[in-house]
Amino acid sequence: MTYFDRSLHDEAGLSLREVPCLKTAVPFYLVDDMASARRRFAAMGFELSAVPGKAGCVGMKAGASEVMLQEVQQAELALPSEVLSALKRGPALFVWVDSIDETRARIADPVIGEMVTGYGTWELFVESRIGLIIFAEKLSK
Repeated sequence: MTYFDRSLHDEAGLSLREVPCLKTAVPFYLVDDMASARRRFAAMGFELSAVPGKAGCVGMKAGASEVMLQEVQQAELALPSEVLSALKRGPALFVWVDSIDETRARIADPVIGEMVTGYGTWELFVESRIGLIIFAEKLSK
């Protein structure tokens, strides 16, 4: 049974019919200069973690905290224009889920884009009141 307190979700800014099956969630930042961004995060104690396979995108980890960084130039080549516009307004939340189909059925916020990537994920881009949320499912090979 999933506990659901609507007031918490209303305050958080994500309109859900039910809570999706989330695995992990990390902040996703668009950066102009990857080398500079990596140095800034390294100065805060972050180290490179497993790279999901995206060119121009890296993960960094410090203890239990993680961030994802993607270069603007790569994002401009890879992402739908509506998604890119949302990312340029501020960071996104990148959320790994078990199933995009189940997640889509449970969210009420508008989907502004969707894609199957060349690096093996199915991604759903959702515009919520708190900003862009990218739900991602790892596809089996």
